Amino acid sequence: MKNDNHVEAPVRFGTNLGLMLEMYDTYVNDPDSVPEDLQVLFDELTSNNTGTGQASGTGVDNSSVKRVMRLIDNIRQYGHLTADIYPVYRPERKNVPKLTHQDFGLSKETLEKLPAGLVSEHFDGEFKNAYEAIEYMTSCYQGPIAFEYTHINNNEERVWLKRYIESTKTIEFTNEDKIELLKSLAEVEGFEKYIHKNFVGAKRFSIEGVDTLVPMLQHVLKRTNNANIPNIQIGMAHRGRLNVLTHVLEKPYEMMISEFMHKNPLIFLPKDGSLEITAGWTGDVKYHLGGTKTTSKYGIEQTITLANNPSHLEIVSPVVLGKTRANQDTTIDVGRPSQDVNKSLAVLIHGDAAFPGQGINFESMNLSNLDGYTTGGSLHIITNNRIGFTTEATDGRSTTYSTDVAKGYDLPIIHVNADDVEATVKAIEMAMDFREKFNKDFVIDLVGYRRYGHNEMDEPSITNPMMYKAIKEHPSIEIKYGQELVNQNIISKDEMNEIFESVTKRLRSAHDKIDKDAQMDNPEMALPDKINEGQDYKIKNMSYEDLKSINDAMFDYPEDFTVFKKLSKVLDRRREPFEKDGLVDWAHAEQLAFATILQDGTPIRLTGQDSERGTFAQRHAVLHDENDGKLFIPLHHVPESKASFDIHNSPLSEAAVVGFEYGYNVDHPESFNIWEAQYGDFANMAQMIFDNFMANSNAKWGEKSGLALFLPHSNEGQGPEHSSARLERFLQLAGENNMTIANLTSSSNYYHLLRRHAKYLNTEKMRPLVLMSPKSLLRNKIVSRPVEEFTEGQFEPILVEPNKKTKVKKVLIATGKMFIDLKTELQKNPNDEICLIALEQLYPFPKEEIKNVLSEFRNLEKVSWVQEEAKNQGAWTFVSLQLQSILENKKVELDYHGRKVRSSTAEGDGEIYKILQSKVIEEALNHK
Repeated sequence: MKNDNHVEAPVRFGTNLGLMLEMYDTYVNDPDSVPEDLQVLFDELTSNNTGTGQASGTGVDNSSVKRVMRLIDNIRQYGHLTADIYPVYRPERKNVPKLTHQDFGLSKETLEKLPAGLVSEHFDGEFKNAYEAIEYMTSCYQGPIAFEYTHINNNEERVWLKRYIESTKTIEFTNEDKIELLKSLAEVEGFEKYIHKNFVGAKRFSIEGVDTLVPMLQHVLKRTNNANIPNIQIGMAHRGRLNVLTHVLEKPYEMMISEFMHKNPLIFLPKDGSLEITAGWTGDVKYHLGGTKTTSKYGIEQTITLANNPSHLEIVSPVVLGKTRANQDTTIDVGRPSQDVNKSLAVLIHGDAAFPGQGINFESMNLSNLDGYTTGGSLHIITNNRIGFTTEATDGRSTTYSTDVAKGYDLPIIHVNADDVEATVKAIEMAMDFREKFNKDFVIDLVGYRRYGHNEMDEPSITNPMMYKAIKEHPSIEIKYGQELVNQNIISKDEMNEIFESVTKRLRSAHDKIDKDAQMDNPEMALPDKINEGQDYKIKNMSYEDLKSINDAMFDYPEDFTVFKKLSKVLDRRREPFEKDGLVDWAHAEQLAFATILQDGTPIRLTGQDSERGTFAQRHAVLHDENDGKLFIPLHHVPESKASFDIHNSPLSEAAVVGFEYGYNVDHPESFNIWEAQYGDFANMAQMIFDNFMANSNAKWGEKSGLALFLPHSNEGQGPEHSSARLERFLQLAGENNMTIANLTSSSNYYHLLRRHAKYLNTEKMRPLVLMSPKSLLRNKIVSRPVEEFTEGQFEPILVEPNKKTKVKKVLIATGKMFIDLKTELQKNPNDEICLIALEQLYPFPKEEIKNVLSEFRNLEKVSWVQEEAKNQGAWTFVSLQLQSILENKKVELDYHGRKVRSSTAEGDGEIYKILQSKVIEEALNHK
C-alpha cells in the first residue's frame, strides 16, 4: 500500500517487541495480512520489501532490519541508563540492555545502506542514512538530558515527546544569554560562599551542587510571562530555600544577612511593596519562611509566592496545589467555580530521598487529573543531591531513580545533569511546552550533589567517604561554567573574575548596612490585639420568609429530572418544618446555612470521602437522575445567590486532600473551605497538616486560615476505629485563640455556628473550625429543632437545660452525644437537683458563661464532667483545668464520670458498649 498520509508509528514496542517482530515476518510474506497501521510502519522500515528477504535497493537482509528495530527501541527505552547525567560520583550500572549497533551485530556500513527514515519518519531528509540518524538519536537520549516517557499510555503524548526529543531544532543561547546565566550562578554561589565564610557553622541548608535550580526557576518565570500566567506558586523544603528567596523572589541581601545576625530583617523590606514577608508573633527559623514577590521584570506583572513550609519536607506540596487552584478559580458566579489553568502554575521542588520516601507525594500526584483538584499541569523538580542526610540511594529506595514513583501516574520524566546549566534550561523549555500542549504534570530530575553535609555543621565524610572524596575534588559550577565561556572566547578570565568579585562586594555592602547593636522587636511575642479579642457570637438573622424561599427553591427540580424514588420521600420531609411545624434536622440545617452564606456572597467548597451524599446518607447535596444519571445540585439554585458552591467526593486520601483545602483557603480567604472525614479517626492521616499548618501557621508565619473540619465523632458501639476523631489532640493544639473546637447537640446551633464562621472569613479574627460532627444524632429528634430557633438568636457556646435554680445541687456538663444520652434519661426520670449543661464550644472555653450559670445555684455542691471517651482521651484533661479555675474559690466539688483510662479509643463489642454507656449514665445521674 502507498503511504500518502503518514500515520505515526508507535513510539516503542517494549514487551510487545517479540510480537511485533513476528508480525513483521508475516508482513514480509503477505503485507495485507497485518493491520493497516503496521503496514505503514513496515513499509517505512523496508522501503517496499521485494519478497527476496532484502530491502529493495539496499542489499540489507530482513534480519538486520529486525535488529535495527530492536536497537531503536532500546535507545528510546533505556538510553537514560548510560546518559551523561551525573556531574560526579557516577553510579555503576549492571545488566544494561544493548544500546549500540555493535551490540546488535550491526556494522556502520550496513546502517549506511539504510535510509534515515527507517529510524524515524521525521529524520527523513534530516540525515543521509540510518547510521547518522542513530548516532544523532544516541546523542539525544544519552547526553546531559535523559528521557523516560515510553511508560506513558497516551499515544498522542508519547508521539509528541518522541518528536520533541528527537527534533534537530533546539533552543539556542546567545552570548548575552550565556553571560546572564553565569551572572546568575555567580550570585547563587557567591551568596552561599559569603554566608559560609562569615557565619561559620550557621545552618543554611546550602543549594550548592544543584545551583542551577535558580536559573531554572528564573527561566520558568520567563516562560510563564510568555504564556501570560500571572501567578506562580512554589513549594520546597529547606535545602536551597534561602537562595530561592534571595535570587528568585529578590529578598534583599540585607534582610537575609540580618536573619543570620538575629536582627530585625523587616527594616530592609522594600518600600515599594513589591515584596511581602508575613511574620507571626512567635516566628520560625529562616529556612522555613516564604514570601510573595510582585514583579514586572519579565514583562507582565507576576506574583511569585514561595510557600511557608515546616520541616516535614514534602508536606507543602498539596498546600501549594490548593493555593494554585484557588488562584485559578473564579467563585463569584452561581454554580461551580470557573477554572482557568493559565492563571497560576504550581512548581513543586522535591528532595531525591523524600520524593519516593514520603507518601504525601503519591497522594498529591493522584490529585493531578481529578476535576476537583487538577491545576492543569504542575512542574515537579527533584533537587537530586543523591543522598538524604547520611543515607545514600542504595538504602533509601528500591528503584533505579527517585522519580520512578511518578511513572504510575503516566508522567513524563527527564533527568538532567545539574552541572550543565544550558541543558537545565532546555529541560524547563520542554516541561513548559508539554504543559502548554497537554495541561499535565511534568517531572525534572535535577541530578547533582550536596557540597556539604545535611547542614553545614555536619561532616559527611564520616558516613559517606567515597562520595565526598569525589565531591571535594569537584569544581563549583560558577567556576566550571565561567571557564567554559572563557574557552569559547565569550568572556575573558578577568571579566569572569570581575563578575564573581562584584557579587562579593554587593554582599559586603549589604552586611555593612546592618546595625549590629539593634535589638529584635517583640521579644515577649505578644498576641495581636484582634486575635486576643476573639470572635463574638452575634450574627445577622434571616427571616422565616427568607428561609422558606430558600427551602422551596431546593425542590425546584428541572422538568426532565427524576429523583430516586426512595430518596425523594426522604427529601420531602424537609418541606415539613415550613408546612407542618416539623423539625429541622442536622443535614437540613446545614443546607439552609449554606444557602444563606451563598446569598451573603461567600463561596463554599466542600470536599471529602463521599461528601456529596454524606457518609451516613444524610446530605444529598448532589442528586442523580435515576433514569439517565444526570446531576442536579440544589445549592446551585439558591435565590439571590452571589457565589459558587463546589462539592467533590475526594479520593481515599486525607493528608493531601486536607493540605489542598488548607492551601486553597490561605490564598482564597473569602472561601468557606470544608474538609469532611468519612469517619473522624480518618483525620489521623492528616495530623501533619493540623500540627504544622492549621494550628500554628498564624503564630509562626502570619498565615491565616479559616479551614473547617467536619469529623464524625462518638462511641456508638462500632469499635475502636470509627468512634473517635481524637478530640483530645485538637484540644492539646488549642491556644492563643487559634481555632474553634465544637461538639454540638442542636441543629439550630449548627446553623448559627456555620454562619458565624463565615462572618469572620477574610478578617483578622479568622480561624479554623474543628467540628466533632454527629453520626446517630443526625436524625435524632432532640437534636432537630424548630424553624423559630433558626430565625432568632445566635450561636450559643453552652446550652443550659431548664431548671429550678434553688433546687439544683449538682451540675452535669457534657458535650455531643453524651449530653443527648443524659438528657434522654432525664426526660424519662426527671430530677430537679440536677442541671444539665451542654458544652457546645470547647475552645475557646466559655469560662464566663459557665461561671455565670453556676453562680445562680446557691445550693450547688458538685460539678461533674461526663464523657463517653476514656478518661485519658476526650475533653476531660482539658476541661478539668478550666473548671478548676472557675471553682477554686467555691466549696464545690469537681468530679469525673466516664470510662477509665484505656489505650484503645473504644470497646470492640457493641453489647459491651451499651453496658458501659448505661453505667456511665447511671453513675452520673445517681452518684451523690
